[in-house]
Amino acid sequence: MKSSIVTYIQQFFRNLLLNAAGTERTLYEYIEDGDIPHALNLMVSHEKDVENALKEYYPQKHEIMTSALARRKKNYMPCRLPRARQRYINEIELFFLLANNIKWKLDEGDKEAYELFTNYLKETRFDTNMRKIKRIAGSETECAKLYHLYKDDNNKPACDTVILSRSTGYDLRILKDQFNHLIAFAYGYKLRGADGKAVQHWDFLTANMTYLCKKEVIGWDVEPHPNPTGKINAIYFQQPKAWDGVEPLLNREEDINSKIGDTNNYYADPIAVATADVIESMFDPSTPAKLLQMAGKDSRFEYLNPPQSSELRTQEKQDLEKAILFDTFTPNFDFDVLRGLGTLSGTAIKNAMSIGYIKRANRIEIYGELVDREKKVIIEILRFLHPDMATKLAELQISFEFAEPFNEDEHTTWNSIISLYKAGLISLEEAVIRLALTKSPEEEIRKIKEMEQSKQQSQDIKDNEE
Repeated sequence: MKSSIVTYIQQFFRNLLLNAAGTERTLYEYIEDGDIPHALNLMVSHEKDVENALKEYYPQKHEIMTSALARRKKNYMPCRLPRARQRYINEIELFFLLANNIKWKLDEGDKEAYELFTNYLKETRFDTNMRKIKRIAGSETECAKLYHLYKDDNNKPACDTVILSRSTGYDLRILKDQFNHLIAFAYGYKLRGADGKAVQHWDFLTANMTYLCKKEVIGWDVEPHPNPTGKINAIYFQQPKAWDGVEPLLNREEDINSKIGDTNNYYADPIAVATADVIESMFDPSTPAKLLQMAGKDSRFEYLNPPQSSELRTQEKQDLEKAILFDTFTPNFDFDVLRGLGTLSGTAIKNAMSIGYIKRANRIEIYGELVDREKKVIIEILRFLHPDMATKLAELQISFEFAEPFNEDEHTTWNSIISLYKAGLISLEEAVIRLALTKSPEEEIRKIKEMEQSKQQSQDIKDNEE
């Protein structure tokens, strides 16, 4: 223990001298020297963007909750009516991209290796985690998926997947080169030490090495590990927040709703206006008769009518709602709209919701590249976990596509595929795969060919007999 403390002290003063002399060091040199703060300074943080997005995403943190409007006025607490439109916009964005699971296809390679790949996707709940990641990235602007390699109790290689984000307790850092390629990824977190105090940790991932760094009383403890996959075993997802660009409109809508609520609180309950002589003559609650006596021609007793909602305010509310949805490319899925869609085909719905598909195409530009990179990372991890299949896994050529959010009518789809097959535009194999009616398309194709062959033989025998 003494020697380690001496080492940290020596390391600490060495870093002070190097930094004071203005010595330039690479990220790897900073990490290996235990100078973690300077290593982090070389990396990019989107901490402020994440904090702002989270404040806007959760209604209780909205500006309306702390504005002057929300402050107590004498004995009255003004209305504070935040809305969860950010959540709605984010969920609709998620629906259009990942309402249905991503479709994978083997273009070339060993079928057994491909089955190993698809089974791994199921075991790690790829589709469920993908939805979680998309939801977090749309609400926080960034998120990451970590593939954590380790040795299990039997000393065999194993891998866990973990979602990293601010809301799950992690701080993220990235470092890219001039071609926008990720060359290092780091995530920070805190764990309870033996004394019950929180201890800061930072893990750095590179293609060649993984560094596990722990904050000590003086300096940092750095534990290096070779990376067996040759790739950064994490996927960093980043996108603009789902409601980007309409923040002023959202604030204005909440402000108007809160003011309307205040107006209702002030005037919705009956308020009587009466002259003094009438008030004095008002009946006692125990009196059975309810009679007011007017003392003179100027006596008054009437109810104060609440201010009527102006057309300008009503029009502004409608314009705000329309602008918020339109400017974020978000279709309106209220009850009346959904009721109208109930009788439409998948193609008709797609045409009606074209604004949502515009945003979907934009997000595919981001997530298509990231899913492709994750596919390559998974293959390398499988090669590490299954060395006997390493060569076959490396030769796999796998493609994917984002599925349509709205399901087409099955009979229409089937008829279209059958028509293409009869016209000779697609093969029997492709038709069976596209119909997706069986879990074993190869076996089904074999049976169909055997049936066709048997029919042909029967027809030949019949022709010979004639």
